[in-house]
Amino acid sequence: MSLFGSDIEKKVKQAAADGEPQWDDAGLKVGLQIWRIEQFKVKRWQKPGKFHRGDSYIILNTFVKNPDINPDKLAYDVHFWIGSESTQDEYGTAAYKTVELDDKLRGEPVQHREVEENESKLFLSYFPKGITYLDGGVESGFKKAADRVDEHEVTMYQVKGRGVQVLLSQVKLSRSAMNSGDVFILDTEETIYQWNGSQANASEKNQAQVICQGMRNDRGGKPDLETLDEGTDGMAAGEGMWKHLPGERRLLGIKVGEIQIRTAEAGGDDEKVEAYATTLYKLKEGGGVSRVFTQRMKAGAKKPPISKLKSNGVFLLDTGFELYLWAGDKAPPPLKGSSFPFAQKYLKSYKRPPVLPIQQCKEGRESENFKVFFGPAEEDACCACVIA
Repeated sequence: MSLFGSDIEKKVKQAAADGEPQWDDAGLKVGLQIWRIEQFKVKRWQKPGKFHRGDSYIILNTFVKNPDINPDKLAYDVHFWIGSESTQDEYGTAAYKTVELDDKLRGEPVQHREVEENESKLFLSYFPKGITYLDGGVESGFKKAADRVDEHEVTMYQVKGRGVQVLLSQVKLSRSAMNSGDVFILDTEETIYQWNGSQANASEKNQAQVICQGMRNDRGGKPDLETLDEGTDGMAAGEGMWKHLPGERRLLGIKVGEIQIRTAEAGGDDEKVEAYATTLYKLKEGGGVSRVFTQRMKAGAKKPPISKLKSNGVFLLDTGFELYLWAGDKAPPPLKGSSFPFAQKYLKSYKRPPVLPIQQCKEGRESENFKVFFGPAEEDACCACVIA
């Protein structure tokens, strides 16, 4: 899975033969910078919080970690975001260019992989107004309704809360795409409708109001705003928003069934997580892994020593909820550079959920979230014992 020597690497280098000009101002000051992958090239993206499902993006957050102690010391989190319809070439290019950006910033950033609809809380915190998923990608180009001069395309979005965060995703224009547990927004030329399911929570409703107002502002305040609650929304009479959402299935003009809104349960429960035994692997040059240890993290259980991690290697820790890549200072550069693509392959090969977040840690700069899985180093620690 190494990108070094691959066709992707060759095409990326050809696209930036004289170095990557997009990195010239990367990380120079506090703030968020976003780039999209376009034909193996990195292009600046000027629509924060709006991502096409068919694309991959690189997001750099520059901040001051300890303003009271060292206000001039900048820190970085770099994320590459993968749309559900993004191609392997786009994903591979994003992974490769993320390593390049990391090198540009002298290895200081913490790297993260983000997957559509399963983004980390850190990533979501960059976009207080929520994330909008747009159809299409760099080739097909999804045009905003405001860009159309002949007619306004009616679209519908689902608002699904995650604590204080929110995701906004475009859904099929049908009652069958709706459920009683979430909030839905129907965007028409004359009116923007906010429909609150009977079991939608306050966070979803409040965030939907912000989104609706933002959509209205983007169109010069022309559309009306209307909020509807399930049960008193005029659905029975087919009024308002329901004129755009037929309630009957017809075949050759004959009614063959009804289209109904799904239950809250059908909308899915984000809280269900299956327990998983934490496992540490050591990556091998040329592909493959060796298992170092497997342990179920129970109360009172002795944690494996952090000396299992060796400076000359790259390791993958699967906690069940997240993947961590740990790179030693003396690890071979090709192994470091190919760790993210390898982690993607690992998810598929080991039948792990493909949307698990991936974070990279460097020796001596590990996050606290990573270190909680390890105990103190062993005295006179030798090389990690590989378990077959």
